[in-house]
Amino acid sequence: MTLKFTCAAIAVCSALTSMNANAWSLNYRHEFLEKQDQQSDRLVVSHRFDNGWGFGVESKFTNGGEGEGAFDELHTTGTEYDLSYLAKPNDKWWWEAGFNTEITNDVQDLRIHFKPTYWFNPNFYTAARFRVGQRNYDDSLNKENGHYFQLNYYLGYNAENWSVAYDFEYKKLDYPDFNGEEYSYLNNVTIRVPINKNWRPFTEIGYVSYNDPADNNPYPNDWQWRWRVGIEYIF
Repeated sequence: MTLKFTCAAIAVCSALTSMNANAWSLNYRHEFLEKQDQQSDRLVVSHRFDNGWGFGVESKFTNGGEGEGAFDELHTTGTEYDLSYLAKPNDKWWWEAGFNTEITNDVQDLRIHFKPTYWFNPNFYTAARFRVGQRNYDDSLNKENGHYFQLNYYLGYNAENWSVAYDFEYKKLDYPDFNGEEYSYLNNVTIRVPINKNWRPFTEIGYVSYNDPADNNPYPNDWQWRWRVGIEYIF
């Protein structure tokens, strides 16, 4: 399954690269989960063309778990492929629609999204991303496939030498998640301080759900801080 999607992604990217080019982006991020003492990394290569089409490939890695160093026993945890179209009809409204799939050893998620963005002025904006997803489990797990609806609400400000953005995420699912209920949510804040037009370091602070193994509960039932640092290179 992974090989088929990899080949399909390469084919799509090859077709798109024949179009007019715009900016490429290479984005690296390191993550630390407070209570789980878990560290992970992800690397994204993405591109947006002059005609509005864009694509991205994301690889995710994690360390060996609690007590391990940041890069000890590092192993792959999944790959994402993304294809989207961004329209900017005027200086107030942006519209984006896209398809995304994430593949791990046991699960494949298929997602479509629509994201309108409204600019109050050249610096201050708000946006909402509406996403519908399907979760397909490997047959060996003997689990029923699931579906979910995800809403992300954004509020952001771009200054000349820095930017800040707030993200609230809510998921409505047809399978148990937080406290065994069919929903989940999280909060996240991202701060960026570009060095120049190419290098853009950033940090994120999130408050996310957590499954405490001491409670002998199969579902997340507590909260923890999520810390992220990363850097984006535009070329």
